[in-house]
Amino acid sequence: MSYSTTTESLHQHPLYEVAQNHPSNTALVYNNHSLNFHELLAQAKSVTMGMVNRGLKTKDVIILHQLTPADTILGLWACFLGGFIPFPVNSRFPVETLKQITQPLKPTLCISSESISWCKSVKMDILKTAGLNPGPPDFDIHAPATLLMTSGSGGVTRVVQHTYMNHISSASGSNQNIPLSQTDKWLLALPLYHIGGLSILFRSMLSGAAIVLPDTNHGILASIQSHRVTHISLVVTQMQRLLETAGAIDVLRGMKAILLGGSAIPKSLIEKLLNLNIPVHVSYGSTEMASQITTTSSENRSWALNNSGKLLKGRDLIISHEGEILVKGDTLAQGYRQGAIILSFRDESGWFHTGDVGYMDVKGALTVTGRMDNQFISGGENIQPEYIEAMLCKLEGIANAVILPRPDSEFGYRPVAYIQMESSFMLRDEINDHLRNSLPGYMIPIDYFLLPDEIVSQGLKISRQSLAEMVDDKNKHLQELK
Repeated sequence: MSYSTTTESLHQHPLYEVAQNHPSNTALVYNNHSLNFHELLAQAKSVTMGMVNRGLKTKDVIILHQLTPADTILGLWACFLGGFIPFPVNSRFPVETLKQITQPLKPTLCISSESISWCKSVKMDILKTAGLNPGPPDFDIHAPATLLMTSGSGGVTRVVQHTYMNHISSASGSNQNIPLSQTDKWLLALPLYHIGGLSILFRSMLSGAAIVLPDTNHGILASIQSHRVTHISLVVTQMQRLLETAGAIDVLRGMKAILLGGSAIPKSLIEKLLNLNIPVHVSYGSTEMASQITTTSSENRSWALNNSGKLLKGRDLIISHEGEILVKGDTLAQGYRQGAIILSFRDESGWFHTGDVGYMDVKGALTVTGRMDNQFISGGENIQPEYIEAMLCKLEGIANAVILPRPDSEFGYRPVAYIQMESSFMLRDEINDHLRNSLPGYMIPIDYFLLPDEIVSQGLKISRQSLAEMVDDKNKHLQELK
């Protein structure tokens, strides 16, 4: 399935096309239930009509809150059919935070399993109606499709507005690099309020593949086994936990593709996966670019040791004179939504400045070395924290590491390490002895602390800002490594 991105013309709606081409193909599997594409379309249309009957109009913002993953998918499809703009939110956020983020958008409705105070809310079942059966709607590929939250390095939450073109182009480029057929099944192990989860919806839509939701009472591994899952997207923490599960290696080895992204990936983890012949793909992406920007291929799996692969179709990338990664293309979102206004994040040449630092080799493979705004100076030397973190994660026994600068009267700043240990345990002197073989003296951390559990488990990737706030909080006592 393909769509022109060069004209303003209307096209057949992709939901109708996949239901027409693959009506009996399984579209969604969840808790011993399944829906084919024809059934999923019918259920989505009933919810769409329920919203239309309540007076909703095209481009109205719809909040999806506190729903099961299956109902979230149904709500997303229904919004796509009606031309509404869905905004799936992280229900673990405090109520006041969600209110501050969503109220300026003037949402027309919130579909939620519970009543909320800041927006008119309704339960999913109430929206389902047996009213008129609408025919295929006009489809403008350039129309706004979704809103998603993203946090910059400073921790400021922004709302990104994507078009259908952004999502479809992203999915098309992904499916070209990691083939996805109508007989495949992609396990949705990432939340739908995250671009890594939402993008799976569009890959399925373009290919006719099934989306499998993890069984409520079982883990990821059991879901892969029971549903014969072929594809999965994971972040580092999920991958590490899976490898610790009995029998996981043989199951993972039998899959077609495992897409790994979301944060810096320890080289030791990649080496382990490659040595075990597990079909891993390493990716570099962003919410603003609708998920993947570069991804390694099955033909060059070993590239995952040193880079994040080549640029996917629909994307453009250059490296600035300062070493910053700049991107644009069909997948680049419209901008940040502020109330009814879209704030463009493009420069005068149309590039989005990612804030990431990296380089491309002669084969066109991208290596990301860190964030520009994470750099600090110690004794006149520039320090990129991610470089020290990568060296730490190479050491056996260290699962994750974060380097933060500590003010110093003599050097300006000195590096301090916050690490997550595996089953084995190392002393700080042992760690430093290893680091001296690969790092200059000014990069050796002056102190070590264990990463608090609440920081490790708070999201898909560790927040430097949250950790820094905890370090600055005099009432918090972090465990020091001796």
